Amino acid sequence: MKNFDWIIVGGGIAGISLSEVLTREGHSVVLIEKNKKLASETTREFHEWVHTGSLYTLVKDKMKTLKYVLGSLDDLLEFYSSFSKMNLEPTERGLKILQDENGWFNSNYINFKYRLKNRKFIISWLYSVSRSMALIEGIRKHDWLRRRAGILESVTGKYYIPILKNFIKVLFNKNKFLKIQTTDFTTNSRYLLEDMIATAVNNGLEIYTDTELLQINNSEDSVLAICKNETFRGKNMAVCLGSGIEKFSDFKIKKNFAPIAVVKNIKSNAESFVELDYFKKNCINIITKNKSYGLVGGISLKDEKEIENYFNFMINQHKEHNPEIEVIKKYVGMKNEVSTNNENRNYLFHINKVSKYNNVWSVIPGKFTLAFSLAPEFYRIIYKKNPKKIFKTHEGKGKFSHLIAKTIWEDLQN
Repeated sequence: MKNFDWIIVGGGIAGISLSEVLTREGHSVVLIEKNKKLASETTREFHEWVHTGSLYTLVKDKMKTLKYVLGSLDDLLEFYSSFSKMNLEPTERGLKILQDENGWFNSNYINFKYRLKNRKFIISWLYSVSRSMALIEGIRKHDWLRRRAGILESVTGKYYIPILKNFIKVLFNKNKFLKIQTTDFTTNSRYLLEDMIATAVNNGLEIYTDTELLQINNSEDSVLAICKNETFRGKNMAVCLGSGIEKFSDFKIKKNFAPIAVVKNIKSNAESFVELDYFKKNCINIITKNKSYGLVGGISLKDEKEIENYFNFMINQHKEHNPEIEVIKKYVGMKNEVSTNNENRNYLFHINKVSKYNNVWSVIPGKFTLAFSLAPEFYRIIYKKNPKKIFKTHEGKGKFSHLIAKTIWEDLQN
C-alpha cells in the first residue's frame, strides 16, 4: 500500500484542479475516479460558459456572487498564466482573448436579451435591467492591470448616472428584447483539463480510474480510502463527489435539475445568447458550438416533475428563432450545493472539513469558472500561503489525454 500526502476522490473539475495545484507544490497525490474516464459526469455536461459576472448582475445578494466570480478570474490570471494555452490577457480595459484555435478560451461572447415587451409596467424589472447593463459595462471597462477584480469599487463606482441613462433607454425601447453583448465567453474545457492532467502527472500524480470509493477509515495520522480492488493511505483526503459527499459526511446536498438539449442545424452566423425575463420560468439560452451544433438550456428546477414541460417550452422557443434546428439528445444535468441556512444557490464553491474524520475535506465546485479560485483557495486554507504562480507546464497531448472524457456534444457530432 502506497502512502500519499493527498487522496483526491472524484475526477471532475474540482478533483483535477486540486490535484494539479497540490502536485505543483510537490505533494504526492493520488486521484481516484469511479468511472473509466475523468470529467465524465457534471464537467462533461454543461455549457462551457465562462462567467465574468454578467449573469449575476441580476442576482439580489449584495453582489456577493459577482465578487466571487470576478475574484476567480483574478486567480485565473494570477495562478494559471504559466500554461501556454491560457490565452486570456489582462488589459487596461477588460480581458482580451488571444486568438488561438488550441487555446483554453474562445471569443464566443454571450449576448443578453432582456425581455421588455409587456414588462414596462414592472418598474423593478426595468431598474434591474438598467443596473445590470451598467454593471456589465463596468466589468467591460475594468482595469485588470491595476485593480484586483474582487474589489468591486472599479465596477460599481459612480454607476448611478449610467443606471439612470439606461433606464430611459429601456423605458422608451419599443423592441421585444433589448440586446447587449456581455463580457462572458466560452471555453475549450477539454484542452484546459488535458493540460492540467498532463502537468499534474508530470509532477507525480497517480491516477486510478474505474475505482470507486466504498469506505473511509481514519486514524490519528492517516486516512484510508477503501475501494473494491485497491486501498490507498494518505495523510489527507479531499472528497469531490457532488451529491455523493452525503455518503461520507454529515452534509446535506440539495439537488437541482438542469434540462439541457444538444441541437444541430444552427445557422452559421448564430450567436450565443440568453433570454432574460422578470418571470424566471421564461428564461432560455443557447451556447453555439462548432459545425452548427449548440447546447440549449435555461433555468434549474427543484422539482423533477417540471422537467419535461420545461424541455418542451425551451425547445419550442428556440424553434421560433430557427425552425430548422433538430434535437439530437436531451438530458438532465445535476447541480449540487451544500445545504446551509444562509446559502440558497449553487453559484459558489464550498470547502468544508468533514467533522467525523481527521484531515478529510469535502469540496463542491459551484460554477466551472470558480475552479480557478477553488484550487488556490483550497491550498490557502490548508497551507496558509499561495501556490506557485510560475512553474513548468506540460500540454495535454500525450498518453494521458485519453483519460479526459469528451463533452456530450463532441461525442454526438461524430
